[in-house]
Amino acid sequence: MSAVVSAAHLLNPTGSVSKRGYSPAVWAVALLPYFILVCGDNSFTFQSAYFCLGLMVFAAFFSKERAAYSRHAIGLIVSYLIIMGIGNLVTLAIASEMITSRSLIRALMFLAIIWFFAHAISRRWSPREITFLLKSVALSTFASAFLELKTWVENGFYAGRVYPVSLTGHMIDANFFALLLVVQISCAFLLVVYSSNVRVKILYFILISFGLASVMLTGSRSGLLCIVLVIAFGYIAFVCSERTGKLSTTVLVFVLVAVALFLINRFMGDWMFNRFFKNSYNDGSNQFRVELWVKAVQRWMSRPLFGFGVGNYNYFSAEDWGVVETSTTTHGTITDFLVDFGLIGLLLFFSVLIRIFRGLLQGKGYTPLALCPGIVVCWLIVGAERTVALWLFLIIFYVLADYLSCNQEHSMKGLLSER
Repeated sequence: MSAVVSAAHLLNPTGSVSKRGYSPAVWAVALLPYFILVCGDNSFTFQSAYFCLGLMVFAAFFSKERAAYSRHAIGLIVSYLIIMGIGNLVTLAIASEMITSRSLIRALMFLAIIWFFAHAISRRWSPREITFLLKSVALSTFASAFLELKTWVENGFYAGRVYPVSLTGHMIDANFFALLLVVQISCAFLLVVYSSNVRVKILYFILISFGLASVMLTGSRSGLLCIVLVIAFGYIAFVCSERTGKLSTTVLVFVLVAVALFLINRFMGDWMFNRFFKNSYNDGSNQFRVELWVKAVQRWMSRPLFGFGVGNYNYFSAEDWGVVETSTTTHGTITDFLVDFGLIGLLLFFSVLIRIFRGLLQGKGYTPLALCPGIVVCWLIVGAERTVALWLFLIIFYVLADYLSCNQEHSMKGLLSER
């Protein structure tokens, strides 16, 4: 508890956190990335963040705050419930042995995720709460970097890929870990470019550097590429859309490039350098990934509208590979949604992205909008359907888009510069 209080004072040194406090719903979202420390699965899904789900339940049913669910939020919950019901009923009718306790648990978990997301986006976030959320997620980069650097040291400063190990002893997949870091670094980047406090800029610049070093150590090419896209596109959008702060931002970006070159020279061995910069398109991992996508699309065509139901595709995939059971996903978020929810479920997911992009355009949030391609590319090539990183990204940018589009007289600089 004392650590949480200290973190709150760090996020808002004026002390207003202790005087006014934040809603349990805000804390439920803000604390999500910290549970990477006790991650119990290789992709950091919501099953490692039950505390945040419980906190959101408390906010919804036992606190004084009551969120009026938007039509979009209600539509998402009801539509996915219907799609999952149809998909599972069809699977049950054709092959009842496919419906197991594991698939039912996954279905219930996805419903919990959709409700969590719907409740988070339905409440009206104040500028103070949005700033707190961005700061909390950015500061959680320390937690991710701690795990990666701890594992690296424990492995004797290993020169190859270092898969982070949580404090509970579970190894985390490098690509899913990198996806979380991309989201964390994106929040830190927004605070760097929009903050008017030099010390705050330096703090979040250091966080970005730690995050960049961690991604390099994981050997995740998609993670490194997407961080480059986030910083490059974000910098271009900021310089083109803002009148002030261009010089300081330019200096920080050039310093970050210098830091990246130093990290490559200091920590990246020959094998890792070749992996990142020489054979990116000609190795077994990419070939296997493409094969998974092809098989998923071929299977999806037999259930095009509603899919197989959450968790059931694994057993059909096992038939394709000639094994008893496989835990391999389709290794792609789009293909995951296709096989689990069909085309209708994928279009519902796209409706969330469209609202984010449209809201940021209407609210002239060009810099956060420019960060989206880098994040989207990162989750496209991993099966991020039930991960904390994907839904954390959607909540943060949905909230930003909603606030900026509804308060067009405000700007990102006004939102973050004095907080």
